Amino acid sequence: MTRLVLSEDSGKEFAIRGFNTATSEPDDAVVFYADVTKVHVVPERESFTIQVLTPQLEVEMDFADAEAIDDALEKFETRKVLEVIFEVPESVRITPLPVSD
Repeated sequence: MTRLVLSEDSGKEFAIRGFNTATSEPDDAVVFYADVTKVHVVPERESFTIQVLTPQLEVEMDFADAEAIDDALEKFETRKVLEVIFEVPESVRITPLPVSD
């Protein structure tokens, strides 16, 4: 699953440690809150996954249950997430998006 490191004043960005779907390797990324275009629950029946979208990245994070999803959404909305870390391999997926000119 996904673990969030929280801070009352996390700053302007949060770090991600996850699995890069383009390279199939572990990877790190930094997401600036100002670049986030959407944070939502992925609409799948058996999944508890939050997706964070930016122009450069798509990040999917798996959570244990609906309560954990609700709590995580609140933390992202209030910008209290400092770091996103995977506890289960590939439970945090980073997908770099093509950069448009």
